[in-house]
Amino acid sequence: MSDWKQNIHKTRYVMGVLLLVSFMIVSAPQATGVPGHEWLSVLFVVPFAVHVLLHWDWIKQSAKRFTEHISAKERISLVWNYLLYLTMLLATVSGFLVSVALLPTLDIELHIQDFWSKIHHDSATLIMPIIGVHLALHWRWIVNLTKRMCLKRAKA
Repeated sequence: MSDWKQNIHKTRYVMGVLLLVSFMIVSAPQATGVPGHEWLSVLFVVPFAVHVLLHWDWIKQSAKRFTEHISAKERISLVWNYLLYLTMLLATVSGFLVSVALLPTLDIELHIQDFWSKIHHDSATLIMPIIGVHLALHWRWIVNLTKRMCLKRAKA
């Protein structure tokens, strides 16, 4: 594999790990407190956006690939990735709409509606198993790249 492709895979790998760790921290408002949860959620948008940008080529081609003859696993992976993205987007947007610390600090007042609180809670709860399946679908890539990076480090 060329150095350029190897480097983009490493960058995707490292950003994926950073995204997963930051998601786990954001997903524990019991540990960070609600204000910490809301401010960390704003910071979480950065690795999430970088993750989407690093996979932009895949995103552009995925709609075309869906209409092509592809394996069932690849088709499930496509649908699952979009489901994860939409659930993440729903949790993020609804999180801003139920903000009790972040938006008031910015002098933005919202009347918090129970509907958005329920959507935020339910979508945030759904993300965990969706991420688990997402990782399982990409497990071979994760393991292979981890091995390659460990082997290369051992040779250096």
